[in-house]
Amino acid sequence: MNSKHLHKNISRLEGCTVTGALTVTAFVKDAATIVHGPHGCCHQASSVFHSAMLYNECFDIPDIFSSGLDENGIIFGGEDCLEDAIKQAVSEDFGCVFVIGTCISDTIGDDIGSICAKYTDIPVIPIHASGFLGGSFEKGFFSALKGVAKLIEIPGENLNVISGDSCNDSLFDDIPLVNIIGEKNLEYEVEENFLEVKRLINLLGADINIRFVRNITVDQIKKFRNAKLNIIREDPSGETAAYFEKLTGIPSLSQFPYGISGTLEFLKDAGKCLGISPDSAIKKEKDYQKEMFSSFEDIRGEKISFDSFGFQKAESELFSEIKDYTGILTDPDGAVIPIPFYTPVGTTGVKKMLSQWRRFINA
Repeated sequence: MNSKHLHKNISRLEGCTVTGALTVTAFVKDAATIVHGPHGCCHQASSVFHSAMLYNECFDIPDIFSSGLDENGIIFGGEDCLEDAIKQAVSEDFGCVFVIGTCISDTIGDDIGSICAKYTDIPVIPIHASGFLGGSFEKGFFSALKGVAKLIEIPGENLNVISGDSCNDSLFDDIPLVNIIGEKNLEYEVEENFLEVKRLINLLGADINIRFVRNITVDQIKKFRNAKLNIIREDPSGETAAYFEKLTGIPSLSQFPYGISGTLEFLKDAGKCLGISPDSAIKKEKDYQKEMFSSFEDIRGEKISFDSFGFQKAESELFSEIKDYTGILTDPDGAVIPIPFYTPVGTTGVKKMLSQWRRFINA
């Protein structure tokens, strides 16, 4: 069953907020998402979402529906439209239904929470994602994380490790487990970044529990509490860490590892949270870093200049550190190097970035 009832465009801001929520809910594999608003709301958000998925070579079409709120519903209330949409979704073979509110549904005062609470056969969970009422992509994203977190409290089979393409396949009760929270599902290198974090966690003798929320099922989410540590993709405000620590009592690291020293510090912090000595892991990572930099001896002494792009700045500590390790020099007349849109994750991310730099230097 593919996306349905998708027509005309509306406000970019609202679409951004709803899209932020969709980048979470649409990655619960056995769930449906209903966008409660006019067809245009669903079309705007879904079009942006699907375009980004295709750009990143994600070809699975998630189950996204519109409640089809029409003019009559806007004037007299759209709760009947929402109930019809929920009934349709519940009748299908889904493990959960998410309902994303929009500017229109919030403005007319539809009580989405009360309507969702009527359904008990499967979880029907409201997600608040208004646009012009103070919304943004980030707020929609965080609201959806909190909404999906309601599934953590639903009883389920309590296995220490689950199988699947996003987690460990073995059963060892003595291996500490880690949750990954808030991955950027539309990020081009999302899988490479995950594998780098997994590699570092494995160095500590730990493994991944679940990816919250990335290609996961409702039952797998119920195993969230099996972990001893949460690692958040990016949490500059600390809001995500605070929420999940309060909800589950599990400590958090607020970002993926960045840079050379940052990666070593990540191992130290993760080991402390897991009750594992990081010494062996740090030694292995230092050896890996040394070997990695030795493979770039051919660009030592080369001159580069940075072309600011994305959110990074050429004067950041990360780039200063990398220049020190490689012996690369900055010069206005040097080879122009575009600064990556996202900060490279871990040592492997730095290695990939340096390989790109080498191509620009040798061009």
